[in-house]
Amino acid sequence: MNRMNEPIEDFLRKYTNNESLIDIISQHFFKRTPTFFALGYFYVYQEYLYPKGGTGVLAQKLAEKIIEQGGVIKTNTVISAVDPTNKTLTDNKGNKYDYSKLVWGADLKELYSIIDILKLDNKTKENTINQKEKIMASRGGDSVFSLYLGINKPLEYFAKKSNGHFFYTPQKSGLSQTNKQELNNLISNFENLSKKDILNWVDKYCKLNTYEISIPGLRDKSLVPEGKTGFIASILFEYDLVKKIKDAGWYEEFKEEVSNKMIEVLQSSLYPDLKEKIIFKFSFSPLSYEKHVKTSEGGITGWTYERKSPVINDLKKIPKSVKTAIDDIYQVGQWAYSPAGIPTAILTGWYAFDSINKNK
Repeated sequence: MNRMNEPIEDFLRKYTNNESLIDIISQHFFKRTPTFFALGYFYVYQEYLYPKGGTGVLAQKLAEKIIEQGGVIKTNTVISAVDPTNKTLTDNKGNKYDYSKLVWGADLKELYSIIDILKLDNKTKENTINQKEKIMASRGGDSVFSLYLGINKPLEYFAKKSNGHFFYTPQKSGLSQTNKQELNNLISNFENLSKKDILNWVDKYCKLNTYEISIPGLRDKSLVPEGKTGFIASILFEYDLVKKIKDAGWYEEFKEEVSNKMIEVLQSSLYPDLKEKIIFKFSFSPLSYEKHVKTSEGGITGWTYERKSPVINDLKKIPKSVKTAIDDIYQVGQWAYSPAGIPTAILTGWYAFDSINKNK
C-alpha cells in the first residue's frame, strides 16, 4: 500500500495523456485519492455484503448489544464541553457526566474546540496545543450530493440494467476542467457571478459527472413495497460552493435544481421514463452532512487528501492512531486515521479497546 500511495491522477498520467480516460477512471474518487485506495475500490465494492433490513440494522444491533451489556445510550444529546482535568463532560442541556476513559468517535475539530486544556500540566498542554493547531488547520475531505427517490416501478425493471450498486458515467468526455479550473473560478469569483452562471455550471457538471447508484431492494426485496423501488444516486460536490450558495440565500432552490438535473441526466440515458414514475424525492448536500453529523466541511471519509494529514496515515502505525496527548482520552473512527473508511474506523475502535484494557 505504501508503494502505491501517490495520488491516482498522477499514477494514471504515467500511462496515458488522455485526460478523458483519466477522468473516467478517477473522477468518482476524492481529489488526490491514494492509488491503492482508488484502484482497489473497483474490486472491493463488488464484494460488499449488506445486512438484511438495510445498513441501519448495524446501528440497531450495536445499540442492542450495548444495552445488553449494561450500557446507556443518550440520544438528542450534544457534548458541549470536555474537562480532562476533572474527567467530566457537559452536554448542551447542562448535564455533567464523569468518565474514567473517554473514547471520542466524532469530528476531532469538535473535540479540540470544546476541550479545556488550561489546567493540564505544561507538557501535556503543549502537546495538546500542537495537535489542536494541526487539527484546526486541516480540512474535512470531499463531500457528495445524494438524491433519494421512491419510484413507482418494480425491481425487475432495474435488475435488467444493473445490480444493486454501480457507477455510471453518461458521457465519455469526463469532467476535466469543469471540476478543476472552472469550479475554482466559481468559488473565488462567486460574488461577481449571477445565479444563471452558477446554474449553467451545475448543468454541465451533472451531465459530465460519474454517478454512484445504489438500489437497496436489489440486495434485499423486503426493503421495498411490491412493484416499487427505492433509488439513491450520488455525485461528488464541493462544500465551499454550496456554502456560498447558502450564504447568498438560495440554498433550497439550488438543491431542487441539482436534483432535477440529476433526474434529467438519468432519464435521458439509463431510465427513459423515470421522471413521471417518481413518487417522492429528497436530497442530502454537503451542508446536510455538516449539520446532521457535525462533520467538518461535510467530509464523508475524514480528512482531505489534498493536504498533509493531521493524523497518522501509515497502516503499520494504526495502533498508535487512537492515542491523544491527554491520558485517558482516545480518538477513533474516520478522523483518527487517514485514509479512512469503515474497515479502518472499526480497527481504530478495536485498538482503543485494546489500549484501554492494557492501561486499566
